[in-house]
Amino acid sequence: MCNPEFNDISLQHRGRVLAAFRSSLDEDNSLTSEMRLAIAMVMCALETISDGTSVGWTCHVAGAAACLDSIRSSRNLSFEAKWLLRFFAYHDSLTSISLDRKPLLTGDYWMSSDDALADPYCAYAPRIIFYLSEISVLSTIESDEEMLQKAYEIANGLAEWKCKAGITSDEPLALLSETYRGAAFIYLESVLRKRFSQHIVAEVVPGGIATHIEAISSLSDRIPQGAFAECSLLFPLFVAGSRAENARQASVIRKRLVAMNKWRKFKNVDACVDVLDEIWTVNGPRAVAWQDVSKHRGWNLALF
Repeated sequence: MCNPEFNDISLQHRGRVLAAFRSSLDEDNSLTSEMRLAIAMVMCALETISDGTSVGWTCHVAGAAACLDSIRSSRNLSFEAKWLLRFFAYHDSLTSISLDRKPLLTGDYWMSSDDALADPYCAYAPRIIFYLSEISVLSTIESDEEMLQKAYEIANGLAEWKCKAGITSDEPLALLSETYRGAAFIYLESVLRKRFSQHIVAEVVPGGIATHIEAISSLSDRIPQGAFAECSLLFPLFVAGSRAENARQASVIRKRLVAMNKWRKFKNVDACVDVLDEIWTVNGPRAVAWQDVSKHRGWNLALF
């Protein structure tokens, strides 16, 4: 990906891997559901970093969901299986935001007593990932009253959430968790304003989104470049950038996105920066929704 000269050979290897994966699913009955889920998620990751705008990665998320039936019904899951469930839920939640639909699997089926353990994706905030998925469900609720009641519950949950006890506030994963809280508030506000007046939205999200945009910019700047936590900054930075209210905010967010992708060269990060550039330079801040830009380009934007 870093060197264009390797594009052709990388595509050849990608094709072989996909063919082998398909063959194993069709012929190898020895693969457990956990193995199939793990493979599907690895393939999803490979698709996002090598492209990140095609339908390919979304197919792997859907395939992963199909592997979950037997895992979800089990009461004695291994630590690895619990982690895979959480890993899938994280991707399913962010996919629902990208594709503007509810998650393939809803609810807190993946939450467990082990959720206090951190990882570079959910950090210390699996509950916030759950709230993100619940926000994606809001627009499917027909009753305005019911939707608002649910929105208040989500907003209160986000406001009351606390990081794991004993964790210092400057730990990278703690900072990452807080960026996701801010992104959740911004996402909640964007969903509500499609259906309700600004006055009503302001009651659910007091103070608007400006403080959350600033918080995400500040918190992400405190996460060291090259840290594992940096890999998961794409979503909160992108959401904040899509609602940037001035050139300074846009510049800070863009610089952080470019810096985190300097050595990784992930294609989905480049695509996200490209979408933000169009929002900022062509139409001005907040003049157009990032979903409209993505849809106009025919992109399925991977936000993880």
